[in-house]
Amino acid sequence: MKLPPVLRLLVRNFESNLDLITLLVMFGQPAFLIVILGTMFNPIVTSSSTSGSYTAFLVPGMIASQMITGAVLSGRIFWLDRRWSMVEQLFSGPFLRAEYLAALLLTTLTFALVGVGILALVALPLVGLPLLSPLELLAVLGTIGLGAIFFAGLLITIGIYIRSANLYFTIQSLLQYFLIFISTVYYPVTSATPVALRAVVYSNPLTYAANAVRSAFQHRFGSDDLVSIGILAGLAAVTFTSAVVSFRRVEFGPVQ
Repeated sequence: MKLPPVLRLLVRNFESNLDLITLLVMFGQPAFLIVILGTMFNPIVTSSSTSGSYTAFLVPGMIASQMITGAVLSGRIFWLDRRWSMVEQLFSGPFLRAEYLAALLLTTLTFALVGVGILALVALPLVGLPLLSPLELLAVLGTIGLGAIFFAGLLITIGIYIRSANLYFTIQSLLQYFLIFISTVYYPVTSATPVALRAVVYSNPLTYAANAVRSAFQHRFGSDDLVSIGILAGLAAVTFTSAVVSFRRVEFGPVQ
């Protein structure tokens, strides 16, 4: 049985762009951070600021950050396809631009959800995992899915307009680390947080994702979290629409 074009491209994305070392680094690093940071900071960070243990606070944030990891992978695949003129070859074959973009989106979502599963397994012996209701589970997966679409659309759009590998991967790295560290993934925002820093943290889409996932894990998911998901949905629609529109104007030819 022949797979549909989108699924064939999805399989191709994983087979041609991933190797064991890359998988170990991309999946192993966040798992390593949960173990190390949870062990080192748990006795130091007060439970009053995290509404429980620091490890239990960290795990949902790290799970939310997997949406960036999946988006980074799709951005990397797209850029390397441009670098080696694979985009032109695919479009000269039986694949449409819409199918190529859909495959990148599915790659992002698949990779993000696999990362979530791995982190859940790592966190299980450390803090256990709450039994989520169907609504809470849907909120977690929906938040990560919308965030992954947002970041994937952003990185693909950037990759369309930048023709230098050094510049693209520098922007990608800076964006990735800025978004993760200036958010509530690793630490909470309290009354002691400087006002300027608080404003930056709450302008970061990852903060809304981390807070929504954390609320679901703590069985406190409410109207504020629905607003956060709504914001993520709007941002995802904007960036992916930008990627679709920009993709129609992509310039073929070699990039550096």
